[in-house]
Amino acid sequence: MNESKRLRVLKLLTRWLEQEITGLNGYRHDLADSVFRGRLLFTENDPLPCLSILEALNPDRDPLRAGNNDNIASNKTSERWVLLLQGWSKDDIRNPTDSAYELMADVKKAVAKLFDDKTNDAGLEIDMGGGDLVRAFYLGGLVNGAEIEPGTVRPPEQNTEKAFFWMRVILKFTERVQDPYLYS
Repeated sequence: MNESKRLRVLKLLTRWLEQEITGLNGYRHDLADSVFRGRLLFTENDPLPCLSILEALNPDRDPLRAGNNDNIASNKTSERWVLLLQGWSKDDIRNPTDSAYELMADVKKAVAKLFDDKTNDAGLEIDMGGGDLVRAFYLGGLVNGAEIEPGTVRPPEQNTEKAFFWMRVILKFTERVQDPYLYS
């Protein structure tokens, strides 16, 4: 049985960021094995730089009834799925946020590349392991588009000893209500 479409999208995004953001691909950071899903807290034992992908809380929105976005007989939801990307990087004492700005730039560039026609033309793939190769363009066609917000860089704060950034990535996402495991 397939994974749910949402989990598959998150796994594809995770793997893309890990394989794309490397020095060999022209980035300033290397995120191989350093992108995590669903982690809020990190310790000094975690690698730097690192990135966490979380789903945004949105308690103020009007609740949507599943399968009822556009039409009472609809069997799909069409939504803007808001993900939060938070990254930590090594910093220096004098200018602790400088590296966080550079890490955020690398992440923006890699996410934007997923939706660039050149990526489709080049046939770039995400290697999920075990022979599972997925076209990188639009995360294998599982999302319909994306918005990348500017992001915010912060110095070390109460819960972290390292500078970090937050950035929202909004995926345009359609899901079948009756079967969230279908990818079409």
